[in-house]
Parts: sequence; C-alpha cells; structure tokens
Amino acid sequence: MDRAQTGATLLEVAVALSIAATTAALIWRTEPLGARLALRAASVGLISDLRLVQARAIGERSLDRAYGLEIPIGADRYTLFVRSGGARVPLRLRTLPPGVRVTYARFGGTNSSSVFFTGVSLFGAPSGGGTVTFTNRAGRLCVRIAPATARPRVSNANCP
Repeated sequence: MDRAQTGATLLEVAVALSIAATTAALIWRTEPLGARLALRAASVGLISDLRLVQARAIGERSLDRAYGLEIPIGADRYTLFVRSGGARVPLRLRTLPPGVRVTYARFGGTNSSSVFFTGVSLFGAPSGGGTVTFTNRAGRLCVRIAPATARPRVSNANCP
C-alpha cells in the first residue's frame, strides 16, 4: 500500500530556514545603511543648493538682490528664496529625505536660520558662516559653511 508523503524532510526545513534567516539579515543590515544614506543625501542636497544660490548671486552682481536659503529648525524642508528690495520671494521648497530633520541651523546675520548671498563679494561670500545639523535614527551629520568663501564641510564630529 502506497502512502502519499506529507510534510517536509529535515533538509527542506533547514533550507527554508536558512533562506528566511539570510533575507532577514539583509533587511536588518540594509536599514541602517538607508538611514545613513538619507543623511548623506540631505547634506549633499544642501551643499548643491548653497552653490546654486551663490552662483546666481555672483552671476547677477546686483546690489539690491540676494539669493539664499531659509532653514527652519525642526523641519523636514527648507526654502530657496530671492530677496529683491524689501520683498522676499520663495523660489523652491526642498524636502529632505524621509526621516531626516533639521535639528540645528545657525548663521551670522539678522535672521540666524537664513543664509544669503549678494553679488557684492568677488568670491560670493555668504551673509555669515554657519552650521546646519541633520538628524535621523542613524545619527547626525552637520554641514559647516565657511564665512569668507562659503566652502562647505560635512562632518559627523562635534555636531551641535
């Protein structure tokens, strides 16, 4: 009498468990990598936008026109703007990668959460040097902007 085999052999169970364990390990391992990459993407995006507004200000060389960024603390976005005379007009709203927040933003000038560039300086110096700190579950990363040249530096050490 032939009986149909039901169930799984020990070898089949071991293979299925090893595949499940490998998949779980890959998912667990790549999650922190994704968070670190999100922080890096936020800092690279900020540097790109800083260079954009600096280049536009240098290109125009207008005394009464300035380009800048407003970076509110606690937000997941910041605004690129142009200031002409007394009016401030938003150019673009930049949203940070998911889970990334601005936890610190301080620059020289009257509005400490904004940095702007005018065409007055030969090298496109900002209104003041400063630091922006991005934070998520992977940690924090800060972008420091030099006051004389607007040269950015990305660091994860001594971030405010």
